[in-house]
Amino acid sequence: MQHTAHHPSRPWYKEPWPWILFGLPAISVVVGIFFLMAAIKSDDGLVTDDYYKKGKAINMELRRDKAAAQMGLSAQLMFGSDGRSLRLVTASKVKLPDTLSLSMIHPAQDDYDLSAVMTMAGPNLYQGILPKIPVNANHWYVQLEDHDKKWRIQGEWKPGSGQMAMLGQPHLEPVEH
Repeated sequence: MQHTAHHPSRPWYKEPWPWILFGLPAISVVVGIFFLMAAIKSDDGLVTDDYYKKGKAINMELRRDKAAAQMGLSAQLMFGSDGRSLRLVTASKVKLPDTLSLSMIHPAQDDYDLSAVMTMAGPNLYQGILPKIPVNANHWYVQLEDHDKKWRIQGEWKPGSGQMAMLGQPHLEPVEH
């Protein structure tokens, strides 16, 4: 005669496999909700709805660059040790206005962009103060323009390379002896 032992069956919730099978989709839902919330809260500002208008505006911007080149305009921007004060030395064939607009454009986050009004402090010399110290970035785009937006010059500042940035294309001419 054979005798078999009868083990009472355990309820399903005491078994590990149902929890593993239910847990994986539950974790996926939680992670998905987390990424959805992160996407909603952080606007990268890189995509534009009116790309056609932006493309047409590029042609107008290029006209401003050409106008600055015809003026023989170039500048050297120097950053003060406090991180906010600015000094600008300009070269131009024409007289420049008493105030200029300087924009520091972050390459990826437009909410980090800064602007300053540069006021004439002497012949070919302007000074200004940024509203705050720029965030740490590998490089910045710098743009100088008049308030009427008839011309502009641009450059790039790499903080790791020093406290100076060149704007525009300096026109070098040979010295006459």
